[in-house]
Amino acid sequence: MDTLFRLRKTFFFMLAGGICFISLARPAVAEVFNTEVRVILASNSDQGFDPRLLDLKKDLLALNYMSFELVDQTGLSLGGGQTGKVPIPGRRVMELTPTGVERGKIVMQVNIREGGTSLLKTQIRIANHGTVIIGGPSFQSGFIVLAVTAHF
Repeated sequence: MDTLFRLRKTFFFMLAGGICFISLARPAVAEVFNTEVRVILASNSDQGFDPRLLDLKKDLLALNYMSFELVDQTGLSLGGGQTGKVPIPGRRVMELTPTGVERGKIVMQVNIREGGTSLLKTQIRIANHGTVIIGGPSFQSGFIVLAVTAHF
């Protein structure tokens, strides 16, 4: 009878441990990441600073351009492994693919394409409610800056 009790106890702890492990190893596919991408034109024109970008002012001014204009803003809700696309001026596209969460930050694959050519391929990590700024391709008399904000 004592052996049966030990077997049941061992089975119970193995089962409980397995359930805990499965819940900790939750796949990124089950999560939804809300992402906002702001497409910004940075230049040395006399247009000044777009007031819709005030929350990024300190970071953008570090880029040594005088003018920052919000060109477009796109919101995406993406599951893990799902790719979202954001149009960029100059017939380009930014592709964002969340791959999961590591150390409290969302990990995303970023690919900027023009036609069939990849111009930039990188991986970024963003804290919840954080923003990462990516320097993009040149456009008109300046260049494109992409501000990616994540909420999860």
